[in-house]
Amino acid sequence: MVKKLKYKEVKGRIKILKVISYKGSMVYLRQIDEDIFMYDLVFKGEIYSSYLVIKPRKGETKLSELEVNKSAALIFTGAIATIDHLLGKKVDKETEAVVKTFEGARKQVESLPN
Repeated sequence: MVKKLKYKEVKGRIKILKVISYKGSMVYLRQIDEDIFMYDLVFKGEIYSSYLVIKPRKGETKLSELEVNKSAALIFTGAIATIDHLLGKKVDKETEAVVKTFEGARKQVESLPN
């Protein structure tokens, strides 16, 4: 007699948003759960990674599609700035401002208690 196994179906917690090649490096944009946006990139055989935590607006439980798209664009900007930096390229003023915002938001989130 074969015993029937009980199981609970679990939906995936990680979504691949985009996989993009930029200046010879592959960039993987992911969303983890609802609020973590992350990039991984491969540059000369090494992996670089960073993330942002983007919370839904007050009173909302989920990010809108537009907010998800904007968050993905923001994390992608961080990835391309990383690649440009690794290539020794100067970043234009607009990208530099976005990177400063990105780094400031990341540092603020990292300083929060768990």
